[in-house]
This record gives sequence, structure tokens and C-alpha cells, in this order.
Amino acid sequence: MEINFCGIKDISINDAKFLIIPIPYESTSSFKSGTKFAPLWIIHASEQLELFDEEVGKEIYKVGIKTLPPITPDCEGPSKMVDKIKRCIERYLKREKIIIGIGGEHTITVGILYGFLKKYNSLKILHLDAHGDLRNEYQGTKFSHACVIRRILEKGCDIFSVGVRSLSMEEWEFLKSERNIKVYFANLIEDLEKISKNLPSGDYYITIDADFFDPSLFPEVSVPEPGGFGWFQSLKFLKNFIMRKDINIVGFDFVELSPSSPASNCCYIASKLIYKLIGYIGIKNGEI
Repeated sequence: MEINFCGIKDISINDAKFLIIPIPYESTSSFKSGTKFAPLWIIHASEQLELFDEEVGKEIYKVGIKTLPPITPDCEGPSKMVDKIKRCIERYLKREKIIIGIGGEHTITVGILYGFLKKYNSLKILHLDAHGDLRNEYQGTKFSHACVIRRILEKGCDIFSVGVRSLSMEEWEFLKSERNIKVYFANLIEDLEKISKNLPSGDYYITIDADFFDPSLFPEVSVPEPGGFGWFQSLKFLKNFIMRKDINIVGFDFVELSPSSPASNCCYIASKLIYKLIGYIGIKNGEI
């Protein structure tokens, strides 16, 4: 059955500004499973969204949103899946579109960014997450959800991790010598808005792990961590960052939701977050 984000009429890739790519991949989840269900269930829940957004003052979907077929899992292992995602992203980037990945576990971000880096050699990453994801290897693979940021750092990207409140001793020691990452630990953040103003200019990709938010907002995540961020607080941070004249958002993803059912409240909230971000970027770029 054909499912389109927001239940809107399907359009051609040529007419779309935003391409939504569901990636229902789950292989290395280490606590609560279920991230493989999130992409299609989030898209299903998005059919209940009001197309008009009172904050943006527009019907956001008119910017042009195309929902693409899912990237199906590669059963040969995480590294093969990363390569499959990379090839797919490279193909779509030739169309000059803004890519939105919906996971699935956080490993999908590695494949997406490997694809982006062929086009953007100085891409910066805004990483919203409760976890550092800086292990070199976890449970026998270098392409675990716990190694995502480590793999991206190896490509020379500058990374800004916001909201971290759980990491291993290995990750802590690694941070002492790594210069291409700035971590904003949750317990030390007094003002998210100040961070959004002070991040350096450039082309950015945003990766959002659902556990960045407080568990009261997203309780159904792989590994919930207390002390996360609220809805309006997070939206204000993201909007202020996206709206900066010296910032260019080339894509984003939302990962690590483990919904219990297609009617999960978390799926609806996730769809609203994605829709909001499309609206912010669309307004910033003068497309709606």
C-alpha cells in the first residue's frame, strides 16, 4: 500500500524540494528493539497532522514533499547496509534536494553522511543525542549504533553534539584528544538558545536521536535517559539555528524511536517534529 508523509498526494521528484527516505534498518540495537517499525509508523501517523502550521503560518506541505520507497535492510551486515544507504543518497543528491532520513537505528546516519560527503567536503554535523555514540567498536562491529559519531569523525567532519548525558569511559578518554568534536553535556547546558547562536557558520546536516528529548515526550526509545529536553525548548533551539543567515541545512534525520504500535503517541509527535523542521527550512529558503 502506498503511504505518503502527511497523506498528501504523491508528486514527482522534480516537483519536490524535500525527499523523505524511510530506512527501517535495525541490527545492532542493544536494549529495547523496534526501531525497524518506526519509519512507516511515523509516516502513517503523519496522516493525522494538520497541514496548516500556526507557527509557520503556512500549509507546509506546499513546499513539495516526496516520500520515497524504503531502503530495505541488507542482511549481509551493518557495513553492507551503510554502503547501500550511501549509494542511494549519492543518487538522490544529484537531484539537488534536501534529504530527510527516517530510521531505524542510528547506524543509518553513517550511510547517509558517507553519501553526503562526496558532495560536501566541509559538512558540519549538529548531533542531538543523549549518548556520545563514540565507541570505536561495540558488540563486534564498528558500525553499531554506539559508534556512529566515531565513524563520521574519521571522515574529518566537525561535529557538535548537544544533550549528551551518557557515555562510556572509552568515549570519555577519546574526547580528551579529539579536536573535531564539541560536546555540550546536558547537565552543563543553561541556555540552548546561546548554543544555537554560537555554532560556527556553514553547511550542516542535523541528526536527531529521539532520546535527546525527555522520556516524558518520547518514552519509547531504544535506551531512555532522564534529563532530556522539552518540546518548545527544542523547537526554539532548532528554529533559531536553522533561521540563521549563515547556516545552510542540507538534510536531517530522525532515529532510534522504538514504537509499541502504529498508533503510538511517539510516532505522531515524531511526525510533527519532522513537519516542523521542513517548515522552518522551507521558510528560511523562501520556498513557502
